[in-house]
Amino acid sequence: MKLVFQLASFLSCVSAVNAVHQSADIFYHEKEILGASMWHFNSDGVTIYSPSGDVLKAHRKASVCEEYVGWRGTSEDCSFFTMASDGHKYVWAAAHTTHKIDIFDIDTGDYVGYQDTCNTPLDLSYHPGREEMWLRCAQADDDTTGEIDVFSSGSVSSQITVTSLNGTSRPYGRFVLDSSLGNYAYASSYNMNWISQIDLSAKAIKEEFEIPLAYGAYDMTYSPVNEHIFMRVRVCCTCGSVANGTDVESCGYYGGSMVHVQTGPHASPDLQVGVCSSGCEGSAADTIGAIEFDTVSKTFVAEHNILDGTGYGCDPVASPDGRWILLFGNDGGQYVRLLATGANGEASTFVRDLHVNWSGGTAGRSAVSDFAFVKDDDREILVLAANCDNEVVLVDLTDVHLPMRKINVSPGSEDSTGGSSRKVEWAIDTDYIWVNGGDTSEQYIIKMEGDIYTAELFRTLTDVESGNMIYVNNYERVRAMELMYDAFQDALLEEVDDDDEEEEEGTCGQCVADANMASAQKLAANRRMMSNINSVNPMEMF
Repeated sequence: MKLVFQLASFLSCVSAVNAVHQSADIFYHEKEILGASMWHFNSDGVTIYSPSGDVLKAHRKASVCEEYVGWRGTSEDCSFFTMASDGHKYVWAAAHTTHKIDIFDIDTGDYVGYQDTCNTPLDLSYHPGREEMWLRCAQADDDTTGEIDVFSSGSVSSQITVTSLNGTSRPYGRFVLDSSLGNYAYASSYNMNWISQIDLSAKAIKEEFEIPLAYGAYDMTYSPVNEHIFMRVRVCCTCGSVANGTDVESCGYYGGSMVHVQTGPHASPDLQVGVCSSGCEGSAADTIGAIEFDTVSKTFVAEHNILDGTGYGCDPVASPDGRWILLFGNDGGQYVRLLATGANGEASTFVRDLHVNWSGGTAGRSAVSDFAFVKDDDREILVLAANCDNEVVLVDLTDVHLPMRKINVSPGSEDSTGGSSRKVEWAIDTDYIWVNGGDTSEQYIIKMEGDIYTAELFRTLTDVESGNMIYVNNYERVRAMELMYDAFQDALLEEVDDDDEEEEEGTCGQCVADANMASAQKLAANRRMMSNINSVNPMEMF
């Protein structure tokens, strides 16, 4: 037997020497999986970190940042604006200046390639049922015919028809896509007073729904709980001199024009000198705030605004599960309004005005720059950050009193380190919350092992340029591993049941105890193994 084994070993060595190992085979056989990780996109390129802040992979700037000529001259910086993971194959990132979408391997972080796309990418959204990544742009490009592009995660080189909104030449706006919406998505435009329903299969507008009293709409969010969309409404307002009673002081770079003001103290059927859209945000004409649209009945069911006396207008955002809606008001950083979604067709309900009370904000402007929800079996915590203040707000949503705590991420700084926009990201299923400090090129990591009172500043990374973050994991693999674990656990339980039956038949008590102990040890070992399921290479597990 020993001789046979030695002969087999020799033959295997000979075979290995004569074999040709293809590079693709090596990739699949030997590739190292990053696992759950925080991806940071900024002007210097892409760096991938562990949840606690260790560098796992860093791309050379020249390999992902393409030189371009802008209005400020020539630049070699990256300009990533929106990014998303498809959860099983790739991480996608779209650049504002070069009008392309870059694609990275979700497991290794390797740069896969790019596709050209429409002008000024704004929103990336993945449809898991269709295995397609959809992109909303500000306008068509020279090589595209529309503002909504789509890419297949099954074939990154495939070309799919671009969707046109059939509106103005640059219908800047946002996009809502969710698997619960089936074959449809919705798009807003800052200068068109309707919401467009997109047929994803036809790649065309199916229907348009007029927004009452609006000039347009911009920020959008969606709740699968009630199947409602929430939109920031854009209006027109008078301009020229607040002292003389106009809604806003400035008429903008190009000056005012004759517009139809339909809201606020100067609403009139007659045309007046004024401006429209973003120039009216936070003005007395910004009375609609956010409007709630039912995608089932195709009707508007409610309007939501902020606390009376604090300002006008708000941007709506939703929690990942759609249970909560937050209204970021133009109040200089005083409050964040919390709404709860309910049944389809019914208006979402007011819960609380969270008194965040940030300093450094500008009256009539929003101070909230980003948010995150920490949610697991034991916690549901809202994280809020502002670009004008170093204090990050934590709110415990499991307590009816909604207790709040603030963490200063840069206690040694008198001025805010937030820069133009402070970003927040929770490393899902961990105790780490990432917050950036663009003005000082710092990255702060908060560790929260339990409730909000356990949170503390854990680590500060330096020389990290301001940018955007996204937490990434191959959730398709995670789910497959969980199913394997469940099957393995069921087999262990069956083994324990068989041992119990043997005991009932009079089997040696000590033997049964030994068998039960062995089974328990196997089960405990398997649980320990699965506790790190989010970061372990599956090839090392079985």
